[in-house]
Amino acid sequence: MDGDEGQWADARPEVDRILAQAVGRRASDVHLEPTAEGYELRYRVDGLLDTVRRYDAAAGRGIVNRLMVMGQILTYRIDVPQEGRVRAVVGQQVLDMRLAVIPSLHGMRAVLRLPAELVQPRTLQELGLPQPVMDGLLAYARADAAGMLILTGPAGSGKTTTIYALLAEIVELSPGLSVIALEDPVERALAGVTQIEVSPFGQLTYEKALRSILRQDPQVLMLGEIRDSATASLAVQAALSGHRLICTLHAGTPAGAIARLAEMGLEPHQISSALWGVVNQRLLRRRGGDGYEGRVPAAEIVVVDDALRSAILRRADVAELRRAYARGEYQSLAQSAAALVRQGITDENEARRVGLLVV
Repeated sequence: MDGDEGQWADARPEVDRILAQAVGRRASDVHLEPTAEGYELRYRVDGLLDTVRRYDAAAGRGIVNRLMVMGQILTYRIDVPQEGRVRAVVGQQVLDMRLAVIPSLHGMRAVLRLPAELVQPRTLQELGLPQPVMDGLLAYARADAAGMLILTGPAGSGKTTTIYALLAEIVELSPGLSVIALEDPVERALAGVTQIEVSPFGQLTYEKALRSILRQDPQVLMLGEIRDSATASLAVQAALSGHRLICTLHAGTPAGAIARLAEMGLEPHQISSALWGVVNQRLLRRRGGDGYEGRVPAAEIVVVDDALRSAILRRADVAELRRAYARGEYQSLAQSAAALVRQGITDENEARRVGLLVV
């Protein structure tokens, strides 16, 4: 035990250096990945992982052990995944970070998630959204009518950041509202919002938590993700009973999100009545310096109107659903990316990297 404690103590300066460098580079995550040769230190910056240093096995284990001690994780349990919170002072900031470790073939793998506020915009105005999307979100924030707003896109596409900014806008516009958020996990604290951390595989699941908070007299609800039919049904019931409900759903397009709700067993009349709209977004790296610096969203918004509602009611397929909303002043996700390329904010290679053809 004494030898282990000495190893942890020796790792302290290196851990401090890693954290300071990660903050300086605006990293969202720090990875310590065991390999056959030792450990690799990687930072996720602007959505991409970059290997910055390699350690021998002993040094890498020492760094991971030090992080586990800081996160109050059982260092002798190297046979199970564990999670903890790491608090550290970096410069003038006190950082509250989430640590996750898991055993692998060559040792314990660790990922440290830095506070979202270090790299994420806080307001809708700071996000840099396309004007049609911005206008739509502001209309939803100001609306008194109930309805469900879905955000779609792959992991790491900025959905939570957009939702946080929207909730902040709602609270600022109507400070007396009762706003409750169910999250897995809570990314950062939001003023004026009651935030509840759920555990999808524990006692407090999304379904159980949503059933409970509907008895807490909420007016605006945020649901981190709709993952199953039971939660989808409750979310629609909440929207139909007078609540504004903001949630995420895994789908590649607005039409795909609507079809996904149907696949979860919701009836067309439920979807058409409850759904306010869908925002679909991706994050592209912003041109800057000798390469890229920061990210900017490409996004599209679909607000349910009579034509789309009619298509939903007749159980239209994905192609027909898209035709119902892809008209008039609608700006597609690809068109949003193309506009960013034309303005010199990003480039075609970056648009292709996230799967968007520039038109």
